Amino acid sequence: MSKYKVTLNQDYSWPEPLSELPLKIHPSMDGKLDPEYVKFFNEVLCNRPDILETHKYPVEVTKKGGNVIPGQRPSKEMSKIFDITIPRMHTEGEPIPARVFIPKGTPPSDGWPCMIWYHGGGWVLGGLHTENSYCTYLAEDAKCLVISIDYRLAPEFPYPACVDDSFEALLFIMYGPKDLDIDTTKVGLGGCSAGGNLSAIMTHKYASSPLSKGLPPLRIQLLIVPVIDNSATAETYVSWKENKFTPQLPADKMMWYRQTYLPEAGSTLVEPESSPIYYPDSSFKLVPPAYLGVAECDVLRSEAEAYHEKLIANGIESKLEILKGVPHTVMIMNERLKQGDQLVENSISAVKAAFS
Repeated sequence: MSKYKVTLNQDYSWPEPLSELPLKIHPSMDGKLDPEYVKFFNEVLCNRPDILETHKYPVEVTKKGGNVIPGQRPSKEMSKIFDITIPRMHTEGEPIPARVFIPKGTPPSDGWPCMIWYHGGGWVLGGLHTENSYCTYLAEDAKCLVISIDYRLAPEFPYPACVDDSFEALLFIMYGPKDLDIDTTKVGLGGCSAGGNLSAIMTHKYASSPLSKGLPPLRIQLLIVPVIDNSATAETYVSWKENKFTPQLPADKMMWYRQTYLPEAGSTLVEPESSPIYYPDSSFKLVPPAYLGVAECDVLRSEAEAYHEKLIANGIESKLEILKGVPHTVMIMNERLKQGDQLVENSISAVKAAFS
């Protein structure tokens, strides 16, 4: 497999100028998008190249700006929200920051069920602030403790740094930290986009690693618009062809994330720890049940469908929900999109069922 065809600028920006404002929905997407999204695009997003054309800015500029997607509902009130650091036991580096969300009410006698959350941002952007709102809804409505992991990001820390961080955090939590009231028999993993990629990978690593031997099994993998195959192209997945110019995550932008995170290309694109679709069937048979929330107008849709099919083929319970007419960022636009609200509600229902 060859290196990438496009060479990024020295500041890691995509070598293409910003588009003229106001930004427009590409003609190839006419008639495909939910009218609610089109309205939001024309009212707000058309003047936000920092959101729609993130890949054309120097990565340092975008990171400083926060890159929080507009359209999220206000956070729910929690009993407590506080930050912790997770010590490293198996890899080198600084302790891993994390944020803990504790719902209102009294914990069960065995401790809170727990969802470990890996945020989105293409392994390049994002942090503990990115999906704060969703984490509060997940904690309060599913009555579970949520721990969001602030894994290291590219380009400073390319693959596999965030994989190492994510697994360190998972093991730390599964060993039952004394200062967190967690029922380790009721732990699940979840994430959005790149975080969905990491969640899927973690379920496979956890199932086979000697470091997790004797620990309780995970209850659920909650995969929201996940990246499943970093070798994907328009020739291998139909959604890459259909949605090449979709807003929010067009194909070029996804390639920018990929190049920044996996700069060596080659075999790294098909290693299971970057592309979980390449885990063997024997590994798929060991992972927990899945819920996949997928956007129809997303280049990543077909990858998620393929992952769902591989889970089913290996006897693993999996529910796939495809939200019609919406792009990649539907979940974090739940204040403006009914389907964003639906995805939040249905994904949390899946977690409640897994912990019941």
